[in-house]
Amino acid sequence: MVPTIPPPGSSDVLELAPTTDGLGYTASITRRRRDRSAAWTALPPGGDLQDSWTAVRVDGQQVVANSWSCFEVRLDLNTGEEIIRQFTK
Repeated sequence: MVPTIPPPGSSDVLELAPTTDGLGYTASITRRRRDRSAAWTALPPGGDLQDSWTAVRVDGQQVVANSWSCFEVRLDLNTGEEIIRQFTK
């Protein structure tokens, strides 16, 4: 079963697709509507298949995701559009 986070005030879910390495990280974040169609998908910012999301949470109307490549990325909850990307190392 794929882990999900329910956005506040919505019947949608944020689906956290697991990486294939079994380490418990997230390969992509997809906002799924009630009918299971994808509203948007966000991939890690590292630019290669080695990067993954290590933590994902909802903060108001933003999705805050940390990547293995040391970025904190804030996404618009409704559109999935990147708001800010900050290097954290």
